[in-house]
Amino acid sequence: MTKKLLVAVMGHRNSGKSETWKILFNDQNIRTAQKSERILKIGPNEYTNVFLINGSPQERGKLVEDIIQVNYNPEIVLCSVQFKKDALNTLKYFHENDYYIYLHWLNPGFNDTYEYPDSESIIQEVMKMDSLVGKRNGKIIANTRVEEIKNFIYDWSKRNGLLKVL
Repeated sequence: MTKKLLVAVMGHRNSGKSETWKILFNDQNIRTAQKSERILKIGPNEYTNVFLINGSPQERGKLVEDIIQVNYNPEIVLCSVQFKKDALNTLKYFHENDYYIYLHWLNPGFNDTYEYPDSESIIQEVMKMDSLVGKRNGKIIANTRVEEIKNFIYDWSKRNGLLKVL
């Protein structure tokens, strides 16, 4: 069975998580839509469907399963994750539901004054899961990390038969 994909961007509040999605979708007002996937253009005439959680479950005070809803099983989820201890609950939810985790840790984040340690041992725990983790500087323009994310999603979609032609 092919795993599903979680693309997560993690950082403190105002670190650049939402900016990542705004640039990826070329939409300054991008929002989460429950039970609704959206088209993500990832090639000149190609796209894939994704479910976006913009505004982390931690900031919303909600469980990720309450945002996605029971029996809704998107193949690709893009999710903001706030760097807090309960971020692990969000990441574990995806791991336990057969998602491969592709995580960008924004450290320092856009509004952080310094690079900070993994005081919650989140990265250490995610590394025990089926994952690929990278630390990115949220203070620099987001275009490079967005292109990296887009390329990863493209390759994943192509390998797993999720790529569609416009």
